[in-house]
Amino acid sequence: MAKTPIIPRDAHQRWLPPTTLVRDAHAAGLLVHPFIFRWENYFLPAELRRGDVSDPAFARALGDAQAEYLAFFALAVDGVFSDFPDQAIAARRAFLAQ
Repeated sequence: MAKTPIIPRDAHQRWLPPTTLVRDAHAAGLLVHPFIFRWENYFLPAELRRGDVSDPAFARALGDAQAEYLAFFALAVDGVFSDFPDQAIAARRAFLAQ
């Protein structure tokens, strides 16, 4: 499933409060694996984008993907689909070590 039904975004791509989707899915006996996690600014919520927005390469610049993974793991998703599995694994390990 897409990420935005779990943590929606407003018109400016800022995060809104998380929904109850993960909790509701788990109550129904379902697993939740959101997609697609990437580290480019274009795919991240506004709060996690890094760099100068006036730079033509801003959308392709690397943002704080780790923070996005951690936010979703904190909501108890069962796994994630990522174009960068090494980052997903590192974020999961960091989350479990907390």
